[in-house]
Amino acid sequence: MYQKHWNLKKLPFENTPDTEFFFESEKHEEAFSRLSYVIDEKKACAVLTGAYGTGKTLVLKALERNFKKKGYVFSFVQNPRLDDLGLLKIILHNLTGYNVPKQKEDVLMAIERFLRDTFQDGKHVVVAIDEAQLINDENVFEELRLLLNFQTETRFLLTLILSGQPELREKLDSNKQFSQRITLSYRLQPLDFAETRKYVEHRLEVAGLAENIFDERAMELLYERSGGIPRWINNIANMSMLTAFSKGEKIITEALVAEGVESSK
Repeated sequence: MYQKHWNLKKLPFENTPDTEFFFESEKHEEAFSRLSYVIDEKKACAVLTGAYGTGKTLVLKALERNFKKKGYVFSFVQNPRLDDLGLLKIILHNLTGYNVPKQKEDVLMAIERFLRDTFQDGKHVVVAIDEAQLINDENVFEELRLLLNFQTETRFLLTLILSGQPELREKLDSNKQFSQRITLSYRLQPLDFAETRKYVEHRLEVAGLAENIFDERAMELLYERSGGIPRWINNIANMSMLTAFSKGEKIITEALVAEGVESSK
């Protein structure tokens, strides 16, 4: 609605995992770097946790984009609230793109065949599961652990990345057999004030604005009310810009952010 008001190429604060907007704060860059190491070295499993809205999905999508260019094969699971067979079917479908068998043994054989064929082609498979804190069935974690048994004498045929809210870590810690397979864990923290400013400037620049249209007091309130959580920054900034547009303003002030906060509740 307000794109023409600022001559934007695209809306800057949509809460979608658009990798063009990926902002490499120190924290996000560290998460990306550590998970990249696990994938590059073809390790077994890594875990990324963080509060709702801190940018975990965008980190995963940035990893997928980066490693697909290198020839890696991804199965990205966005809703793992399934039983063990259902999750295995989704993983296989994402890898092959066609109908999967009905019986568990056939699904597992098809996964193993795909992994070995991919290995023979000189490639590597990555399974990334987002919102993994939603997994409540121990059988699901057991099947995921067993997937890591697909390996040669020298390396794993699959790297598993689990991402979720902090309670995921508690679930994994209570499963000793699974937790022993985890190579690396990282917890993504909210942005600080300086990073919040750079985050806003980055998204505006990607959208087509060369300068920050949020004044200093507006930025302070935006940070205070969002807590440095990217999803809330996006919500408040988006509503602030909509409010400014409705009033014919080009610069976002503290008062406009305050209205944006109320509108985003």
